[in-house]
Amino acid sequence: MLALLRLMQYLAGHRRAVAASILLMLLATATTLVQPQVVEWAVDFGIAQGDVHTVAVATLALIVAAVASGALHFASGLLLTRAGQGMAYNVRNDLFRTILSLSFSNLDRWRTGELIVRCTSDVTTVRMFVRMGFLMMMQSLAMLGGSLALMFATNAELARIMLAIFGGTLALFLVLATVIRPLIMRVRERLDALNNTLQENLAGAKVVRAFARQEHERSRFEERNRAFLQLSLRVGYLISMAFPFLFFLGQMALVAVTWVGGLAIIEPAAGRFAAGLTLGQLVAFNEYAMLAMWPILALGMTLQFLTRAAASAVRIDELLAEQPDIVEPGEPSSLAGRSPAVEFRDVSFAYGRGEPAIDGVSLRIAAGETIGVIGRTGSGKSTLAALIPRYYDPDSGSVLVAGVDAREAVLDELRRTAIVALQESLLLTGTIRENVGYAAVPVDGAPGTAAPDSRLRRAAELACATDFIDEREEGWEAHVGERGVGLSGGQRQRIAIARAIAADPSILVLDDVTSALDAQTEREIVSSLYRELREKTVIVISQRVNTVRLADRIIVMDEGRICGEGTHDSLLETNEIYREIAETQSTELRV
Repeated sequence: MLALLRLMQYLAGHRRAVAASILLMLLATATTLVQPQVVEWAVDFGIAQGDVHTVAVATLALIVAAVASGALHFASGLLLTRAGQGMAYNVRNDLFRTILSLSFSNLDRWRTGELIVRCTSDVTTVRMFVRMGFLMMMQSLAMLGGSLALMFATNAELARIMLAIFGGTLALFLVLATVIRPLIMRVRERLDALNNTLQENLAGAKVVRAFARQEHERSRFEERNRAFLQLSLRVGYLISMAFPFLFFLGQMALVAVTWVGGLAIIEPAAGRFAAGLTLGQLVAFNEYAMLAMWPILALGMTLQFLTRAAASAVRIDELLAEQPDIVEPGEPSSLAGRSPAVEFRDVSFAYGRGEPAIDGVSLRIAAGETIGVIGRTGSGKSTLAALIPRYYDPDSGSVLVAGVDAREAVLDELRRTAIVALQESLLLTGTIRENVGYAAVPVDGAPGTAAPDSRLRRAAELACATDFIDEREEGWEAHVGERGVGLSGGQRQRIAIARAIAADPSILVLDDVTSALDAQTEREIVSSLYRELREKTVIVISQRVNTVRLADRIIVMDEGRICGEGTHDSLLETNEIYREIAETQSTELRV
């Protein structure tokens, strides 16, 4: 419940709307509570005495009260809807800001499906509680309190009977809330698992079909869907059992009031309870009992909203409380005007609690130098690249960029200075122009202005992407589809390379981004990069010798360590690992 109360702070910006909604709801409740008094007056002074005028006036008053109550309820709900939607809007924004602030290591711990459910389904659950559950709870409490007060004012003895029954009902309500809440949490967890399976299958739809694993994935989804169904049914059964019992208790209250009150009116001399009760008061009392019974049933419905909202609030609160592992220092150092050199000083790093991905690496890359990094799979090449723009912090040692420890640099400036074109060539939904210019900085640096077409085209030319772009009917305005599905693997890689070049970084890291390209295209791209980007510090990571052979210096990595460095020719003579890679690839090319 504490998490739900914390989320209620998001209503602070809508205080007036919430206050007005509660006030209108109280007025609507008051007009409803007046109606039994009008009925009592109509029975005792109109029907019992044969006064048609009194009955007519009472009838008109009931119509006016009913219309006023409906209008007030409508206005109250409208205001609370606006407040609830505004709250959800702010919570979603904060959740998205939290996700954007998370570091790579944070994202390694969260699954995509979990993040999606918390930003959508969980926020909607809390919003529905504010719109319906909260209003229903407030109205129920007001109606219950008002009805009990007026029942005591009408006849205290009958009111005590009702109070005893209502007290037991409320106790049952609290017990149910305690039992159901942990089950609701488990339902949300199973929904997470279900959504993760769905997300994985949508993202990897082609892989599933390529390996003919549709039946396996169908069974896996069905298993998780069944687990979600079974627990949801269990919760639903508990709630469904509670409603009839609550309704039964309410009916028993009416039976008791009718019996005791009826006897008091029929045989007033023999009645031990409800002495002096009139027929109009009994009718009014029964209406108050009905009005009091409805809030108790409504509280049973509110139980669903409350338990679901409380469970969702805990999950939202967990995500909002997540702190990024990578944070900018209090007084960061600027990289502006500094020479774009890179240095690793005895750096070691491991993902989670695993074996070190790199171990004791020391390396200096001079400004304007082109470095090739090669090694077998798992040798630590990509980890080396990820430490330069501080996607991760080293476990020991330090990484210096432009002479500044990456942990002391302005984070956004560091990542504009050192751009990494990642192995996964993920493109965003949009046009080719939008993807190539995604990180491009305008010449004048003015916010909200796009980079010039000439820069984007030049970047595409260096990435050998202009041929297939110009061949398309829409050209640069062609849509690439979700995750770039409208392009081949090689085309996606060339767009990704162009995107990195268009960003115009001082340090450009290409992390095995030519793996899907044919040898001729790869040779053209690599030659263009080495020729055109001589003023920049370029780090080319690859498993192919032909990709790195023209570099000023080649670094050979194995099992997280640097096991050799030099030129292509010198490494062929002195480094066994490099020679084996070169000979293996030469054999493959001949075959």
